[in-house]
Amino acid sequence: MEKKTYAMPVSLLALVLILAVSPVAANAQTIGVSTSNKKLETAFAWAKDKALSYVQTGKSGVVNRHERNSVGTGNVAYIPSYWAGYTSRTAFYSRDYCHQASGAHLLGLQRENLSILRAFAATATESRKWFPLWALNFDGSPFTLDAPKEDYFVREVPAVFELVEQCYRQYLWTGDSEYVNDPLLWNFCTKAVTDFIALHDGRIPNGVAEGDGSGDIFRGAATYNEIESDSPLIESGDAIACQYQALECYSKMLAIKGDTKQAREFSRKADHLKTFFNKKWGVKKGKTEYVRGYDIKGNAPANWGLENSWFMPMKFITEPSDKNDAYLDFIAGCMEKRWGRPSNLEAITYIPGVFFPYNRVPDAWKWLEYIIDQPDKEYPEVSYTLVGHVVEGMLGFEPNAPEGSFLTVPRLPGAVADLCVSHIPLGGHRLTVTHEGISKSTVTHVSGNGPLKWEACFYGDHPTIFVNGEKRRSVKRTIHGITASSALGELAPGQSMTASVQ
Repeated sequence: MEKKTYAMPVSLLALVLILAVSPVAANAQTIGVSTSNKKLETAFAWAKDKALSYVQTGKSGVVNRHERNSVGTGNVAYIPSYWAGYTSRTAFYSRDYCHQASGAHLLGLQRENLSILRAFAATATESRKWFPLWALNFDGSPFTLDAPKEDYFVREVPAVFELVEQCYRQYLWTGDSEYVNDPLLWNFCTKAVTDFIALHDGRIPNGVAEGDGSGDIFRGAATYNEIESDSPLIESGDAIACQYQALECYSKMLAIKGDTKQAREFSRKADHLKTFFNKKWGVKKGKTEYVRGYDIKGNAPANWGLENSWFMPMKFITEPSDKNDAYLDFIAGCMEKRWGRPSNLEAITYIPGVFFPYNRVPDAWKWLEYIIDQPDKEYPEVSYTLVGHVVEGMLGFEPNAPEGSFLTVPRLPGAVADLCVSHIPLGGHRLTVTHEGISKSTVTHVSGNGPLKWEACFYGDHPTIFVNGEKRRSVKRTIHGITASSALGELAPGQSMTASVQ
């Protein structure tokens, strides 16, 4: 394997020098779960400790250690980071990072999240046609197993767009303006939703970013599904879904930056892509299921394709509809069959996140409990995503730290009568959220400067909601196509509030 030299970008070197101390001790040790379901409580405690054991901030060691080089090379200082990929490798991977980032935030790893995102952004260059590298060593240098040469490296289209999405998602969690104002990140996001799409839209010119159709991940795969090589996809369901989210998030970041004209333009692009998917790209005559890609033979498969199937509803490019409901049934049915179930547990960690947003709680809980019950859970995605699923999935917690607000909607299965998550980090605030069943929620604003606005939501059409015993007229809304009712409250630091429905 060719040995490469690498000059660390100034921004990454600065992170090594400035952010030498992880915030883990300050923040991560505070989040916790209390519930009558002791299996879940024990699993959360395990996930918290296990995930934090993967943190590399403040450490030094070798780089480019992997299965073919068990020793590695050198002895360097690591940037703020954590394992996101095989623990036999001294690396974090873009796909894994994007899936772990919410859980990492909840565990107090805000600096690590920003550091890793900047590291990937720094590798997306014009010579690489704006693909970021797939994997980086803990010092931010290219992980040579996956990037043996400057022009020969693993590249999968969905990861480009998921990194853009994470800039916005982590901004919502942290309120840190660096996610939208940092020049390195902003250049990456801009190139991803403009030049990258234009440069990878040649085989089927329709505005959808493509892989090269070879099925070779070192030349450019359209999908995260690496096992489908008999007829490789040129365009895939997971890539178009991630592209939609990237356009949506970029539009919102433009609005935050005050560029309303461009924000409207990219919002229109996102809407156009979603309409194109639901009216043409994703439909096939005589098929109930969505098309999940277009291959080199001109086929438009609509059968089960793992990631390129479940990413479509997970990223909300599918319109809420009877068709989408039927497709969620299709995903649930395929997962029930051994031939349809991913062979790797880390891929299964996506499945609760497919079902929770649509209030398909029994399906979501089935696979979250399945993950908890597996004896071998050493892959980092398992612990990080378990934390994320409890907060974002079961609590239905949606952050908006920049505006000092958040939403909750209880999604507890029958096996979990109550769930309390303490000290959730939202910007500079800490919250404790408790759901008792699906009809009563209590929030305590543990600490922070200034008040927080809480939108207490409950699924169903409830004319009134009781807030601290006071009867209020509810506001109707939909959450990914599901009817819900909500009421607003404001909590000063130290204050608690309870909302409930009949």
